[in-house]
Amino acid sequence: MNLKFQHFPINLNSIIHCIKLVFANKSPIRIFHNYFLKNIEIGDKTIDLGCGYHSSYLNFLKKSNVKMFFADQEKVIKDNYYIVDLEKNIDLPDNSFDTVILFNVLEHIKNYKNLLSEINRILKKDGKLELFVPFMHRYHEDPKDIFRPTHFYLDKMLSEAGFETKTQLIGVGPFAVISEILLKYFKFRILKCFFLIIFLFLDRLLRFFSKDYNTYYNGIHCSCTKK
Repeated sequence: MNLKFQHFPINLNSIIHCIKLVFANKSPIRIFHNYFLKNIEIGDKTIDLGCGYHSSYLNFLKKSNVKMFFADQEKVIKDNYYIVDLEKNIDLPDNSFDTVILFNVLEHIKNYKNLLSEINRILKKDGKLELFVPFMHRYHEDPKDIFRPTHFYLDKMLSEAGFETKTQLIGVGPFAVISEILLKYFKFRILKCFFLIIFLFLDRLLRFFSKDYNTYYNGIHCSCTKK
């Protein structure tokens, strides 16, 4: 397994990033993941499966001359929008996309092995799957919440579906995890900013003393290549 850890940096750019997204009412897990997405480049023909037509992550991904498509169960009248049921076979042609995006979706899918197989089918040769799942995260129905795979099991699932993976743990550290749990209860966003930055500083200090620091993480991002 090619595994890396996101130790969220403490610098002017990252602090500005945090403040902007807290005031945009984003949770810590979204803040950490969106910062990571600045390093991810998507292909010429990309489809998002199940995340929605107005997803904010598109503001962070590297993209130039990308033609975006979207697929979900909602009925949206758009030329680049497909209505699909991700629990079943996807009615899209073989080898038709350069990149598939699957963010915050897999944990809601009961028939997840079939979905990964279908994604492999609709990707072109050497096509990319960019996948994110939460781990230390509250139960949330949309309309149902099925499971939380570890990075170990997620890598196994993707390998069996025909992908090579590079895995990055997102929002690593006990205080990063605590921030995701606690800050949703803070009423004032300026307080959220203050405590989030304090938690990030505490995590940086804790890294020098804790042997199991990297076992705490908010989510998992896998950059996958079709074999």
